Amino acid sequence: MNRKLLPHFLIIGAPKCGTTALHYYLSQHPELNLSPKEIHFFGKDLGYKVQRPSIEEYQKYFKEKGLNGDGSVWYLYSDSIYQELNDLGIQPKIIVMLRNPVEVAHALHSQNIVDANENITNFDKALALEKTRKQGKKLPKNIDPPRTVYYKETADFYPRIQKLQKSISKNNIFIGLQKDLKNNTSDFIKSIETFLGVSHYEHYNLERINENKVVKNLKLHQLIKKPGSLKTKLFRILIPNKRLRKCVMEKFYYSNLKHTKRSTLSQKTEQDLKYYFRKNNLLLNEIIEFDISDWNN
Repeated sequence: MNRKLLPHFLIIGAPKCGTTALHYYLSQHPELNLSPKEIHFFGKDLGYKVQRPSIEEYQKYFKEKGLNGDGSVWYLYSDSIYQELNDLGIQPKIIVMLRNPVEVAHALHSQNIVDANENITNFDKALALEKTRKQGKKLPKNIDPPRTVYYKETADFYPRIQKLQKSISKNNIFIGLQKDLKNNTSDFIKSIETFLGVSHYEHYNLERINENKVVKNLKLHQLIKKPGSLKTKLFRILIPNKRLRKCVMEKFYYSNLKHTKRSTLSQKTEQDLKYYFRKNNLLLNEIIEFDISDWNN
């Protein structure tokens, strides 16, 4: 194993907090080599159904020159990742992005529909199923990983940041806010460059990334995203050419999505979620370097 072909930094979460945009921006920097987003190499305890890459496959994305990075948002929710890093003998710098947890829970539900990881389109109803789903019941078909529909648990950041700070030196942790990345993108990227110890890059394309989308036809979307082995084999027989299959699938996929603003939360749901997160928001505010007290307003 070539230790030079391992990550020097990880973007470990949280979901719907700007990590896709950050990954896209940093991938443009000539001194940084990023693996594809959500490669899921670490986090053996996360319960992924998809086959995770081998160490040989993982290292193919990296170079000996520059800094190597990996962005996978569920790493924040892994308890085994810290031992996995120790086993490889590496101490990568850690980047975490946070956002008002009420917004995260709501946005994650929308994303799960787009990812075909959610079969309940009504957020309130999906939210009410969280306890049941943690017991392994009423989970969407082919969901991966199951914890992606634990909306309140995922957006409750305090336990995960507390675990992170106990496992990684604070000097090697960068915690940022999604709103700062969105509203002051250039300055935010400069702060990341300083944290990583790389020179400033002048030519970023800072276009908006991963804006909210809705699915027009859920059944068609499920068929496209998670067709199952039998339907996949049939499709390959009907269209043997791999490139043509990809073009057809992409055409159907994107034509079945539209960019639009997310639906508004009901006042009751918003207040219930604020109450749920309030205590741990206060605790989180005590262990990070910036003020998030407005999350409780």
